[in-house]
Amino acid sequence: MLKTLHVVAAVLFVGNVVVTGIWAALVFGARTRAADFRVAARAIWVTDVLFSIGAAALLVGTGVAQAMLAGMPIVGTPWIRDAIVALALSTALWLIVLLPAQRTMSRAAAADDDATLGAAFRRWTVWGWLATAPLVYALWRMVAKDG
Repeated sequence: MLKTLHVVAAVLFVGNVVVTGIWAALVFGARTRAADFRVAARAIWVTDVLFSIGAAALLVGTGVAQAMLAGMPIVGTPWIRDAIVALALSTALWLIVLLPAQRTMSRAAAADDDATLGAAFRRWTVWGWLATAPLVYALWRMVAKDG
C-alpha cells in the first residue's frame, strides 16, 4: 500500500508541475491584458497547495516509511539520497524564485500591469522548468535504482 501511495504521490506531484507550466503558458499567450491572467495566477497557487505541497508531503512520507520498513539507510542508499537531494534543490528553487514570481504575477494581474506580469511570468517559466529537471532526475533515480 505504501508503494502505491508513493507512486500516486510522484505522479500527482511531477504531473502537476509539468501540466501547470503548460496550461499557464497557454493562458498567458491567450490573454489580451494582464487582468485576463488573474484566474490563472490564482489557480497556480491552488494547485501548488493541493498537488505540489500535498503530494510532495505524501511522497516524502511514504518514501521514508518504505525505506525504514525495509531497513534501508536513507543517506547510504544512493538512489534515495540522490532523489532527496534533487527534491531539495527543486524545493529551494520553488521557495527562492518561483513563489516570489507567483506573488508578483498575482499582484500584476490584479493591477492589470502587463509589463510586470510578463517579466514575472518569464522568470517563473524559465526557473520553473529548471526546477522541474531535478524532479525528473529524482523520478529516474527512483525507478532505475542503479549505483
